[in-house]
Amino acid sequence: MYLPHRGRSVNSHRRIRLLGAVQEIAFDGKFVVRATFAPNIGMSVLDNRKRVIGRVKRVFGPVNNPFVSIEPANNYRPTDVVGKQIYVEEVDEHAKAKRRNG
Repeated sequence: MYLPHRGRSVNSHRRIRLLGAVQEIAFDGKFVVRATFAPNIGMSVLDNRKRVIGRVKRVFGPVNNPFVSIEPANNYRPTDVVGKQIYVEEVDEHAKAKRRNG
């Protein structure tokens, strides 16, 4: 399970993008979100106060409106996020990924 630093928040100068709203909680405790785009696996997921609530584990479903499975951080109760909008932190491409394209 993903364990962020306690009380960790994302710096305000970082860009965030609306991912979607949490639709339900899966049987294994992961959040299921109907997303507006397909995020990368491993991206940090944030709440409206820019606190890390988990990480993207799986993207599945239709290309236009995919579903995203999010592994929650230990400090979040699943019932607190159902119906809430969540965001992802946009990150720049790493040098390693740039080399693979060339």
